[in-house]
Amino acid sequence: MRVLFFFPKTGYYNRALSNPLGLLSIASYLKGLGHEVRIIDRNVRRVDLKKELDAFAPDAVGISIMSARGIKDAVRISKAAEERGRLVIWGGQMPSLQPETALSCPHVDYVCVGEGEQVWKDILDALRAGKALREIPGIASRAPDGVRVTPCRSFADLKEFGMLDFSLLEMEKYTQNYLGCKKMVYLYSAKGCPGNCAFCCNTSFHKSTFRMRPAEFVIHEMKYLQEHYGVDGVYFSDELWCMRREQLQAFCSAIKENGVQMHFGVQMRVGMFTEEDYRLLYESGCRWVIFGIETGNPEMQKRIRKRLSTEKICETFEMTNRIGLTSIGSMIIGYPGETEEQLKDSVRLMNTAKATLWPVYHFTPLPGTELYNEVVEQGLYTPPKTLSEMSRMVETEKLGKNLSNIPDRDLKVVRCWYNWRALTEKSGLKTGKAYEFAADTIRSGLHAISMRGILSFILNGFAAFGEVIYTFWYSHAFPGIVKKYGLNVDYR
Repeated sequence: MRVLFFFPKTGYYNRALSNPLGLLSIASYLKGLGHEVRIIDRNVRRVDLKKELDAFAPDAVGISIMSARGIKDAVRISKAAEERGRLVIWGGQMPSLQPETALSCPHVDYVCVGEGEQVWKDILDALRAGKALREIPGIASRAPDGVRVTPCRSFADLKEFGMLDFSLLEMEKYTQNYLGCKKMVYLYSAKGCPGNCAFCCNTSFHKSTFRMRPAEFVIHEMKYLQEHYGVDGVYFSDELWCMRREQLQAFCSAIKENGVQMHFGVQMRVGMFTEEDYRLLYESGCRWVIFGIETGNPEMQKRIRKRLSTEKICETFEMTNRIGLTSIGSMIIGYPGETEEQLKDSVRLMNTAKATLWPVYHFTPLPGTELYNEVVEQGLYTPPKTLSEMSRMVETEKLGKNLSNIPDRDLKVVRCWYNWRALTEKSGLKTGKAYEFAADTIRSGLHAISMRGILSFILNGFAAFGEVIYTFWYSHAFPGIVKKYGLNVDYR
């Protein structure tokens, strides 16, 4: 069977390009089963949809949509595929959590809900046998009374899916500068997280289940990327890189035993590991660690189910700093009902704890999360009803509906102030280079917006310039708000 997978273009995006790992995992698995597959990432390559569909003549077209940003192009791709009589199936986080909205698109036949590898295997087996798809576990389809979703099967052991086949992507287009790496790419070593954070859709999408891929798979992929594409860094995009010390130690030992000479970065939880563990990470090549802190207010920590103590947060950053790891603490502001005093606690923590960088994001009520259900039930938030309305959302990066008790302008100033501080950091990160983060951001941004030709470069270039002006304005034009929250006060 022949499958053509698309990753829709998302327009200007102020993060660097990530290779579509979800699609790559599904496509690699299906290729290993003998199917003919192709992936077209519309963010890195301009294509004529009609010509591509006619030339490949797929039995099915799969479109992965991770957020609202991809909806417009996904509809465009679906329409072109439908006009050619192709079966169209949407998957990814957005359709999985909102299958009714996804199936409101008249050009979509089915939605693949949740983890896609096994569902796609069943889809192709059914197509080959001439059987109906609507009974396949993890399929959403139209029904006389609305939308019917079959229960998903249990999660698979990730070793069943095999290793990633990077020949399915134009990997050279995804390499980027990042924290001392000249050719960094994204990779994954695990799926899911055991946490139940109230703002995160992991509880719905991954059912708070954590699974690791075999270490030998990941090591082989790192070596392959280095040998074939000159990759010198890997950013593990796992929601949680590992859960236990034994897992960390086993991976670090495998890195050393296989002679992998590559820097990498991971996402971890505060309080899970010791200084000895972080030192072992550094010795194995790890150079940056991201910690989800999300708030500096103890009451809000309990409400969002993170339950991190200020003492443990500061202790963790002190350890990573002593070792030489770049530490990144992410923060969310503007939670429902959050007060100015609670936001001041977050600022105080950011100006006390010794994290290298503090990226700050606006709270966005995401489907499949506890807080989303809460604000919708209370009538505080009316979610978008149509795909068109949803496509205009810019999650976490722009302030949408403000559900806090904090003025809009205050939230914008706080976020922009920390973003501007990261861009103008003079002393260098743990690489020892001045303005390293700013230089990486500019290089990666230019690389990302140049992928789709000169017109796209110009349009997205203006959007990027506008983002810089926006950040500068809100971080400099309101000194009263800066003083009000103590943004420029070092509490250490």
